[in-house]
Amino acid sequence: MSDTAPRKARFQGVDRVVLRVPNVDAAAKYYDEVLGLTIDRRQPRAAALKFAEGGPELILHDDRNHSDLEVVISVADVRALREKADYLQLTFLTQPSPSPSGHGWRATIRDPFGNIWTIADKGGQPSAQPGPETGGLFGEAETEAEPNQDREKLIEVYTQIGRTADDLPYTPHFERLYSVYTRFLVEPLPDRNAVWIQLLRLRKAGKLPKLGVAASRPPKIDRADRDKLRDLLGDDIGKRDRLPYTTRCDEIVAEFNKNFARAWSPHVVWRLIATLAK
Repeated sequence: MSDTAPRKARFQGVDRVVLRVPNVDAAAKYYDEVLGLTIDRRQPRAAALKFAEGGPELILHDDRNHSDLEVVISVADVRALREKADYLQLTFLTQPSPSPSGHGWRATIRDPFGNIWTIADKGGQPSAQPGPETGGLFGEAETEAEPNQDREKLIEVYTQIGRTADDLPYTPHFERLYSVYTRFLVEPLPDRNAVWIQLLRLRKAGKLPKLGVAASRPPKIDRADRDKLRDLLGDDIGKRDRLPYTTRCDEIVAEFNKNFARAWSPHVVWRLIATLAK
C-alpha cells in the first residue's frame, strides 16, 4: 500500500493494557511485590499499576463483562481515522464514541490480519479526572456489573446450540445451553430465569447472531382460547418476555391447560404467549 502524503504515525503508542484477573487484590499484590510494578491507584473492581521504566499502564480488573485482554492504542484523532478507514484497511467494529471518562473518543477496530484493538484519543473537552464517581480505570464509566455472568461465553454457547431465543424455553436445547454455560461460572450459579434474562438483554443489544426462523411453530388455537390466555396474563402481558422459568409462568400454563383434554407442554404455551400482541 502506497501513500503519497507524508508518512505519519497513526498508532502513536500503547496507552494501557487491560487484563482480567480472578482476584484484583491478590493480582495487584503479586504484580507489585513480585514483578516490580507499582500500584498507582485503586477502585473497588480495578487497579492501575505503573511499570518501573514507564510506558503504558497495566489495568487489572475482575469484570466478566469485559474481555480477558485489551490493548488500548493512543491515536491523534479517532474520528479522523474513521474517515480514512477504507484507505487504512481498518474495520470499525464499534463507531467512535465519547469516552465516559470525559477525555476524548474511543472505538474498537480490526486490522487486515484479524487483530482487534481499542483506539483512544485525548481530544474533546476534558472533564474532571476519572475516579469512583466520574469514570473507571478502564477509560470507561465504572458500572456495577450483573453478578455471575459471562456474555461472551453465553453468546458462544447460544451460537453452538443453533436455536433462536424464542424457541428455546422449556426445551432440551435450553437445558443443554444452561448446563454448558453454567460450567464456566462460579457459585452461586444463576437460575434458568436469570440465564434467560441474560439472553434477552443480549438480543435487545443486538449481540446475538441471527439464526434464521424458529424450528418450531406455535399451534393454531381458536379466538376464545387466545382471549383466555390473554386474560390469564393480565398485566403480565407487558413483561411476557421475562416469564419463562418463573412460578408465575407455571401457574399460567396450569390454568390454561384446564381448557383442554390433553395438556399443552410449557414450551407450546410459551410459544403461544410469545405470539400475543402487547
